[in-house]
Amino acid sequence: MKAKFALLLLALSACQSSSNHRSRAVSERWQDVVAQARGTEVAFAMWAGDEVRNQLFRNQISGHLRQQFGITLRIVPLGDTAEAVNKWLNEKAAGKGEGGSIDFVWINGENFRTAKQGGVLWGPFAERLPNIKLYDPSVRERDMGTAIDGFEAPWQKAQFVFAYDSARFTTPPRSVPALQMWIKAHPGRFTYIAPPDFTGSAFVRHLLLHFGARDPKFFTGFDEDLYLRASRQAIRYLNEIKPYLWRRGETYPPSLKELNRLFANSEVDFAMSYAPAFASVRMAHGEFPATARTFVLEDGTIGNYSFLAIPFNANNPAGALVAINELMSFELMMTLSTGLNELYPHRLEALSKQQRERVAALPRGVATLPPEVLEKHFLPEPDAEYLNRFEKDWRAKVLQQ
Repeated sequence: MKAKFALLLLALSACQSSSNHRSRAVSERWQDVVAQARGTEVAFAMWAGDEVRNQLFRNQISGHLRQQFGITLRIVPLGDTAEAVNKWLNEKAAGKGEGGSIDFVWINGENFRTAKQGGVLWGPFAERLPNIKLYDPSVRERDMGTAIDGFEAPWQKAQFVFAYDSARFTTPPRSVPALQMWIKAHPGRFTYIAPPDFTGSAFVRHLLLHFGARDPKFFTGFDEDLYLRASRQAIRYLNEIKPYLWRRGETYPPSLKELNRLFANSEVDFAMSYAPAFASVRMAHGEFPATARTFVLEDGTIGNYSFLAIPFNANNPAGALVAINELMSFELMMTLSTGLNELYPHRLEALSKQQRERVAALPRGVATLPPEVLEKHFLPEPDAEYLNRFEKDWRAKVLQQ
């Protein structure tokens, strides 16, 4: 099966030029693109695992696009972005070059790499967007080691944090060794989501970075020797804590929603998320105890940017361009930052004085760490190949042991 998938990618990679050709079908003049998009429907494929986010998009975000551009936003819910990428690969192989059911998608990391290698992305387009100037140029260069080349536009910023209940204990373990000691001293009170869920995968990648001493080679490509050295120790760590996990490591929560439920019900003592304010949001909705707080590891926690991309057979690329540009705008980013308490992603230098003051005044929940603390502990994502290899090794050497 893996060999067949690799052959499919190889066969499709030569087709990327056709995506480049289709990008010329939309006017180079931005005002013409806006005119073409007005009054159309745009299908946005996004992860649907967070109901708070889902409601925000169904209401405020959809309403804004309708009011400003007459665009009807149709949400295509995804459990995993890989679903959409595999769909495009199959459609490309079947010669379905038009009339796709998705106009743009929330994507990053290994899914972007697979889509770009398979030639199933429309573009390049990102540098045409007026709001691209709001983002640091470095963010637009690489996505987990993969050159972006304009085939996706930066959108939101995230960073991994842990949550704990300060009413249960006041000092959480803030290092990889301390966490192992804590887990062994408190059997059944810790677990993590099974990879390839992106939160669970991020948790185990922290171990890879830790045992690889955060070598710069992690971030500039894939190094076999570094991977073997770090992964051996990380696998050993995971197997050593396995008997002390919730349900003795015989099963793992399948989703972030389930891990949050276990934490809220005091079945485990930690939750985790790529959204630094997730505990504050859950508290505001009455799901987490008022004493929940978050922390990061002393060595740092992984952060990244997520992106928006257009598939090769998008039915409405003009509408997608306008919707993506607007989602990147200052006003909608303020809506997202306020409604979801997420990290503000724009370069402050690109904003006016009044806009900077509004960003500084954004509300921060009591469980959310200050931006300067998060920035100090920010670790970039390693190259996506480390993720691919370690997820496979986790299944073979941890899950199946």
